[in-house]
Amino acid sequence: MALVHPPGLTRFRTHDLPGARRLTGWEEHNARALVGLRVTADRPFDGTEVNLTLPKLQVARVTGSPHAVDRDVRQIAEHPADGVVVYFSLAGESRFEHRGGSDLVVPGQALVLDADRPFRREFSAGLTELVLKAPRRGPLTPQLFSFRDNAHASALVTALTGALRGPADWEGLESTAADLLDSVLGARTPSADLAAAHAFIAAHLHEPELCAHRIAAAIGYSDRHLSRLFARSGQSVPQAILNARLDAARLKLAEPISLAEVAARTGFVSQAHFSRTYRARFGVTPRQDRAALKFLPVSAT
Repeated sequence: MALVHPPGLTRFRTHDLPGARRLTGWEEHNARALVGLRVTADRPFDGTEVNLTLPKLQVARVTGSPHAVDRDVRQIAEHPADGVVVYFSLAGESRFEHRGGSDLVVPGQALVLDADRPFRREFSAGLTELVLKAPRRGPLTPQLFSFRDNAHASALVTALTGALRGPADWEGLESTAADLLDSVLGARTPSADLAAAHAFIAAHLHEPELCAHRIAAAIGYSDRHLSRLFARSGQSVPQAILNARLDAARLKLAEPISLAEVAARTGFVSQAHFSRTYRARFGVTPRQDRAALKFLPVSAT
């Protein structure tokens, strides 16, 4: 059954269905929430799917035991998708078969395809993946690439993962995700490049050597072009790095670690520099902020 989560999110579990209904239930759910597929399995199937449906995009995190899926001519006729689908593999290898050949997809790779062209996917060891379905912008042949080595794709994974954790700015997410997907497919925009840069900062802020040059190289910019990109957003690159570190450090104050460890984990070269910049940003020292956390009221459950 589909369980309602925070606004915009649902969760479907085959575990809640009788054994004889699990494959059919999985097919029916995916036809509604993502893409119509025919599912086969040699052993009892178990799958879980968290879904987010937006006006133009559908997002999901899928976990399943070994099985295979087919999207054939009949499925396409009965459940036209009229869009593209991106599968981001997080765990479990899969075999992707299409009219142009066959590919092995491993964790860390993303598969982009036209959802209205026949394909087959086999998951011999099960799977965990993120899925994004979006409107088709033009002709598309299947593409396979590493999302860990692609700053824009990595930023897209970060955005989708965060959205599936709970309530978010759905409208902002949809705009950012659409821009990042366009960039992955070859149509870059300044907003997508800025999102990719911020995602790279968030992923590397614990590294003291993080700098504008590394960020620029990651997203394919020159240092000067990156500076102009950030200037248009109202801050410099060093300011963006420092603000990201301070925001992350503030969250870590609730953890049972020393202030020196908080500073080290968020890329500050010294606790003194951390405390000084923290006070300049938030008006209190990290120690004062941590002390205040002890007196926050606990919400009733």
